[in-house]
Amino acid sequence: MQYKQTPPIQYIPVFEAAARHLSFKKAAMELCVTAPAVGQQIKAFEQWLGKPLFKRQTRQLSLTAEGVYYFKASKTLMKEHHAAYAEYTRRFDHSSLLVSTTLFVAQELVMPNYLSFNDLSPGTELRIEARMSHVNFDAEPIDAAIRFGDGNWPGLECRLLDTSTVSPVCSPSYAKDNAVSDLSELYKQRLIYAQPSIIDWGKYFWKNGITHPNDSIMCDSYLAALKAASDGLGVALAILPSANSWINDGRLVLPYPIQIDIKKGYWLVYPKTEKIKPELEALFTWLKQIFTAVPNLETPLKTLDINL
Repeated sequence: MQYKQTPPIQYIPVFEAAARHLSFKKAAMELCVTAPAVGQQIKAFEQWLGKPLFKRQTRQLSLTAEGVYYFKASKTLMKEHHAAYAEYTRRFDHSSLLVSTTLFVAQELVMPNYLSFNDLSPGTELRIEARMSHVNFDAEPIDAAIRFGDGNWPGLECRLLDTSTVSPVCSPSYAKDNAVSDLSELYKQRLIYAQPSIIDWGKYFWKNGITHPNDSIMCDSYLAALKAASDGLGVALAILPSANSWINDGRLVLPYPIQIDIKKGYWLVYPKTEKIKPELEALFTWLKQIFTAVPNLETPLKTLDINL
């Protein structure tokens, strides 16, 4: 950038304040300088641009067309500067962690245990962002994420929180009203899929060439899929043990006494660095404790190990 071809940056906050207040005096009070000093800065700015920015009338100040244009630009610049400084203070002046995870994990596991994180990392501000998409650590100011998968994400440190199995689930009313006892006929049920992770789960239970009815349901999140199943809309695929509480309390039932080991689990991931932040170590320990504390299923299941 050729700075000599642009106005001196120190003119911008002075002009923005004066334009916002339409008063050199009020701008001076905000900036902790004198009104003549504001007037001098504005005059210097106008001389640099070669255009007037204000219409100066007796006891009244208004913007010219040039002033209106530059005020819009200066507001955007100052807004971004304030936002960047706020993020800077959160990340460097105070101990903080911004963690991304799915809506289900955030609502069912993380937030109910939120206050206990302070026991492991006192004074650290923990912020949780629930989302469906994966984090772009190169472009977003996020410290870590909880992901479901096989742990193969190049360039990231991947630390296993819990291994997982899956099993079909439905509501008690759906199980009562539909023939769900024969696993070989699961494909005949109304199936509920969850983007982005649970959208191709038929391969776990039936061979290629078998198609299921067209009235399947596609949900935009795993939480929505489980909720749809608990409302009696069909059969969803539950990730165990994260969904154990929904099954133990009767919101969902297991119509088939099996679970499939799909070689996936929940992982804490973050960019690889030479030195890990102690807050991240505390985060991993805390999350590991949360996943370990998930209650066991009250219904025993036979585990099937299949090759995917």
